[in-house]
Amino acid sequence: MWTAATPLARDHAQENCIVMNNRTSHILVADDDPQTLKLFQTILAQEGYRVTAVENGQAALSKVQEEVFDLVLADLVMKPVGGLEILEATKRAHPGTLVVILTGNPSVESSVAALKKGAHDYVLKPVDRNDLLHLVGKAVELRRLGEERRRTAEALHEQKKQNVELRKDLEVKYSLSNFLGKSPRMRQVYELLQEITRTDSTVLILGESGTGKGLVARTIHYNSARKENPFIETNCTVYTESLLNSELFGHEKGAFTGAISQKKGRFELANSGTVFLDEIGDISAATQLMLLRFLQERRFERVGGEKTLEVDVRVIAATNKNLLESMETGSFRNDLYYRLNVIPINLPPLRERVEDIPLLSQQFLERFSKKIGKDVGGFSQEAMDALTRYRWPGNIRELENVLERTIVLTKSDRLGIDELPMSLRKNLQPRNDVGLSLYEHERLYILKKLAECHWNKKLTASVLGINRSSLYSKLKKYGINPRSPDNR
Repeated sequence: MWTAATPLARDHAQENCIVMNNRTSHILVADDDPQTLKLFQTILAQEGYRVTAVENGQAALSKVQEEVFDLVLADLVMKPVGGLEILEATKRAHPGTLVVILTGNPSVESSVAALKKGAHDYVLKPVDRNDLLHLVGKAVELRRLGEERRRTAEALHEQKKQNVELRKDLEVKYSLSNFLGKSPRMRQVYELLQEITRTDSTVLILGESGTGKGLVARTIHYNSARKENPFIETNCTVYTESLLNSELFGHEKGAFTGAISQKKGRFELANSGTVFLDEIGDISAATQLMLLRFLQERRFERVGGEKTLEVDVRVIAATNKNLLESMETGSFRNDLYYRLNVIPINLPPLRERVEDIPLLSQQFLERFSKKIGKDVGGFSQEAMDALTRYRWPGNIRELENVLERTIVLTKSDRLGIDELPMSLRKNLQPRNDVGLSLYEHERLYILKKLAECHWNKKLTASVLGINRSSLYSKLKKYGINPRSPDNR
């Protein structure tokens, strides 16, 4: 037997110990031989381990129930509780804790039993000091690696769970059923979207700024077969020509000043998914040529690279420019336009879909009231009248911003005209009721009342002074979709 007081033995152990000690490691030693117990405790403590020593198996059982140990060293033969019982209890309480069985009287049966029950090792006493430290060091390192793998697996599982939840949220957020608009032109867009989502065709979205081109692009992606894969967006106006080429196609290390490493481009990152190129009408002639080649072949080289890469992506482009005029002036390539314009979507400005303003306004009201924590129930007749008469040069984005600001500042539970921005009240387009046909006048009036009643058909019919069957007849007559979130 060796002792802990031998400097030569201690130095030798330090030189030959393969694994560096982890000073946070907690070790339980259980042995009914006081001399062996004291010796193990002293040596391990001198090496920086936290050591708990108990003189019998019953005490060891209590300890493994109360605390988590990195390693348990347990003598095989103790009364009334031996090493195998301690092993079983430890594995039940903390499966990741390693257990080493110590014995002075080895047998094949006992060693096989220990290993079958999950023992890390089975060691014959007396144990050489160096061998003990080597054994403990290796076991502690294995325990640490096991914990790292467990934490990594848990983190990956949690990340996967979050990704699934996020994807579900995105699918709900961009569901076709949430695509608001009762006007004839928006119904046409909705019907077109239903067909587009079933294909992989390139889409060109045209419309003024603020009309919802980005929303349409995301709706297409999250209702398509590519919805499980990336949706990568690039605003073409925020980059110079060289930076845009790098953003879209990537670059190799050293391709230009500042290219200190290889970078993947948006097309490569979006493989199997969708790339949304916003403001495509502003790209340079050189970038147009590179994009044309990609659309034709689905192949490209990174900037400064020679290797040709192939990807499978759907391309959706959008612009607020008139590309037909740009082609006439020579600023936009004809062949690129026809490659992009496989399926065109024309989004009308908000001033051309006035009947959608009450519906959109109510949606923004509910969203911002919930977000800000205010109970704002609706609009006064004068406020809604002002909203529908304003021309909205910034389209839906401007409407959204105006209502968010108004709800933040209001102290009322119902938005009145005096709470709307002065700039909006000063720039109302004149009412043109005289020029409206009786048909259109009644149609707009019904739409307004439906919005005010949150599309509650029973309440709307009561406000209009008609029964529900008459209301449904009028809805059918005027081409108003009777479906709504509240279809009562």
